[in-house]
Amino acid sequence: MTATSHSMTPLHVVLLVVALHAQAPPPECGPWQQCRQLALDAAAREDHETFHNLAWRAVQTGPRNDADLMYLLARAQSLSGRPGDALVMLQRLARMGVQTDAATNEDFRRVRALPGWAEADIAAQPTNTSNRPVTPIGGANSVADTKSPASKPVERTPAAAAATLPRDPASPPAKAPPPVDPRFAPAESLRFTTGPFTPAGLAYDAVSRRFIVGDRHARKLAVIDEFSHHVANLASAQSSGFGDIEALEIDVRLGNLWVVSNDPGPGQGTAGSSSRGAIVKPTVHKLQLVSGRLLASYVLPEQFGEARFADVAAAADGSVMVLDSAGRRLFRLLPKAQALELAATLGEVQAMSLAPGPGEAMYVATKDGITYIDLGSRAATPLKANKNVDLGGVTRVRWFKGALIGVQQADGGTFRAIRISLAGNGRTATAVRVLDPSLATSDPTAATVSGGMLYYLASGDGPEMIVKHVPLQ
Repeated sequence: MTATSHSMTPLHVVLLVVALHAQAPPPECGPWQQCRQLALDAAAREDHETFHNLAWRAVQTGPRNDADLMYLLARAQSLSGRPGDALVMLQRLARMGVQTDAATNEDFRRVRALPGWAEADIAAQPTNTSNRPVTPIGGANSVADTKSPASKPVERTPAAAAATLPRDPASPPAKAPPPVDPRFAPAESLRFTTGPFTPAGLAYDAVSRRFIVGDRHARKLAVIDEFSHHVANLASAQSSGFGDIEALEIDVRLGNLWVVSNDPGPGQGTAGSSSRGAIVKPTVHKLQLVSGRLLASYVLPEQFGEARFADVAAAADGSVMVLDSAGRRLFRLLPKAQALELAATLGEVQAMSLAPGPGEAMYVATKDGITYIDLGSRAATPLKANKNVDLGGVTRVRWFKGALIGVQQADGGTFRAIRISLAGNGRTATAVRVLDPSLATSDPTAATVSGGMLYYLASGDGPEMIVKHVPLQ
């Protein structure tokens, strides 16, 4: 099968949304006590964005790990439209043994609507901090009484108290979650609002400072400017022949954007309704990154039988690697090649994502673990793991400086960002660290690694979407 080239066509940039939340600089305040009081004043007048900025300033300048200030920030995050950040802060308080009223307080309504709330260890009790009694918070104007003298110690959460009790020898040991790395904390890159869409892949172009998001069922790519937050169409099924978009990746060296899609055959369904296991038309699309112009398309030859492309990645040698989840295979498009070639077979695994490593090494995330592939020998073997290293449930994986960065589904269906440390030979996972314990995302495949950052697309309030980032170094 040969590549099909396409001539240059003008792209009509369509502005989807211009009205965005302007991020005003935080108001000035002096000591942290003043920042806290000004934050409470802003909350009382329902100026939630100022409330958030001042609460964040109070946390930055106040006592380290002060539970009152952390709770104040969580409340501000929830009210200002940052429920995912608020959930993370409440979980930090829970791990400190601090109980809150977040399960009943109306200020945390948005947080309780998140998918990860049900599994979060957040007790429905009044906030209590070390060395201070706290009044239960029941509304926007109710605050903790920080002027009262100290009276009682911190109340431990049920989970923290249970950890000190002897375990019933007949019950199986609970699976301990990976430790959270305190050096890394998620932060917000931008917010944007658009019509209903199904995220499928995320990429970041550091040169133009733009994010690219795939819309699976609308079969188009949207581009969001990091500075203006403007959202516009970059490419569509009409201009690029997309089927249902599954993943996308930028080759930063050559300035190409690679997209994989699947198009149901006649009678097999329509966009957004392709039946599971149906024969599809798996295609790799090569686009010019700056303009979105289609440069070439590579359709998998029918001789390979049933296939469904699930992920795409650019390797260091210039080749493009494609994961076939239906056929459990790995395909490769070599530089200047005109057709895809079979690179390896994976065996009986449910493949989710792939990451090219150094040299001939490839890593494929599966439902039950990670498979290591030597492209030279085409041998596929399970990645070894040290004791207490859980590699199951990784839905997106990328390589970064001798480690694997992944999005992992935790118990209960929530997602977290993890860093998997590898041994020198790359064949053993030695440790797992949590970078973000709660990803409030509707599609865990919308994540990418670029320039020392993990970027992922998180759900906001209503139609609002948030691009967040976690530093990796």
